[in-house]
Amino acid sequence: MSEEIQKENNEVIEEKETKAEAKTFEKKKKISIEELEKELLAKQNNNGKFPEFNVGDTIKVNVKIIEGDKQRIQAYEGTVIAIKHGGPRKTFTVRRISYGVAMERVFPYHSPVIDSIELVRKGKARRAKLYYLRDRYGKSAVLTEKI
Repeated sequence: MSEEIQKENNEVIEEKETKAEAKTFEKKKKISIEELEKELLAKQNNNGKFPEFNVGDTIKVNVKIIEGDKQRIQAYEGTVIAIKHGGPRKTFTVRRISYGVAMERVFPYHSPVIDSIELVRKGKARRAKLYYLRDRYGKSAVLTEKI
């Protein structure tokens, strides 16, 4: 009887040690991923290249389009309705209405496909995400300009 109890205790102790090791490994792994992300951002260095913009602003994104062996730049102008994540995974969503059809496009901020970003107009928004603009058309979908 006592041998069985001792074996069970040893197994419980071993489980606790492996769980503790797993936790420290996860912490180390998380730290190394954060370091890699910082290095990646330092290499790309888009922070100084693009202007500072927020949700509600109207921006013009010049995107590189590669068709076969030809390359051209296409402008996509619209209102920023969302900015998500941070670091190298930062994305922003731009909404525009063209010929009565609403289109939204999600751009990775640090993508090499983005040639340049121009700030057309600052908009006044009191929300972090402007998804309510999806239900609006015409003048009701236009945000007031920030002075």
